[in-house]
Amino acid sequence: MRCVLKLRPFEAPRLITSGFFLFLLVIWYSVTRGNFVDSVFLPPPEQTLKSLFSLLSSDFAAQHLIPSMTRVIMGFALSIAIAFPLGILASQVPFIASIVHPLCGVMRYVPVAALVPLCILWFGIHEEQKIAVIVIGVVFQLVLLIASNATSTPSELIETGSALGLSRSQILFRIVIPWSMPANWDDLRISAGWAWSYVVLAELVAGNRGIGYFVVQSQRFLATADTFAAIILIGILGLVTDFAFRLSARRMFRWR
Repeated sequence: MRCVLKLRPFEAPRLITSGFFLFLLVIWYSVTRGNFVDSVFLPPPEQTLKSLFSLLSSDFAAQHLIPSMTRVIMGFALSIAIAFPLGILASQVPFIASIVHPLCGVMRYVPVAALVPLCILWFGIHEEQKIAVIVIGVVFQLVLLIASNATSTPSELIETGSALGLSRSQILFRIVIPWSMPANWDDLRISAGWAWSYVVLAELVAGNRGIGYFVVQSQRFLATADTFAAIILIGILGLVTDFAFRLSARRMFRWR
């Protein structure tokens, strides 16, 4: 009698993901243990793990982690405050769309790294500069995504609202925005990753605190294990942020 192992649909991807990371860990351990690569270039996993635990201290949190998180929250919140109304208006008002779409279409192709020197010139090297880099990197793409989501509202729903006597503003707030919010939330989840990338970029170029600054300092002193640990910590923070967005989406958009 054969024993057949049956996996639930959501278990197979988890096993594949876990197996892939385990495979990478084995390769990493084998390469460093066999002395194929100098530890200056690739530190052993156990040394990186030790450095990662050392980053959980209150001193690191106060000097680097909390400043980076504060910048991400402020820059991301400001990006949403700008992008959401602009995106919604661009989806409903042709005049605004004729201005917003070309501007965002150009700016989203400009490398943010090329604008960092201008941000330093305009805002100095203080908090405003880091927040400005995040906003520039996020807001233009987010405007287009929100506008596209609002535009994709089924015409049948809008026509039904008109037939029921809803005004244009009522259709916007009762039909268009609620319909597009699940997609907007997914786009916010993706753009949160951009915010983390750009805050590290800003701190790499000009900063005296933050995870990006810590990475630069570790590289200068050839503390590669600390560099790897900081990168892994950023990845963990990204996973936590992504999980928070997914969990909140399940609660807010149960009807989807």
